[in-house]
Amino acid sequence: MLKIPLPGGSGPAKSGAIQFRDDWPGPFLRGDTAIMVGLAIRNLQKALDQSQDGDVASALSKLAVVADLIEREVIVK
Repeated sequence: MLKIPLPGGSGPAKSGAIQFRDDWPGPFLRGDTAIMVGLAIRNLQKALDQSQDGDVASALSKLAVVADLIEREVIVK
């Protein structure tokens, strides 16, 4: 996990896009937001688990990677 020190008094970081130097920008989700996104992904997986649509299965497998990351790295155990 990458921890970035924020200057004192800057307040909590907000969810949004973040970019490091010349690298591609990517989404930043605060932990509380990420947990809700992870739960939503898992709920979608349960609801669509029996779908026969290959596009749905492909999209769910990509979202599962995000949910796995959130469960492994974000949720405080």
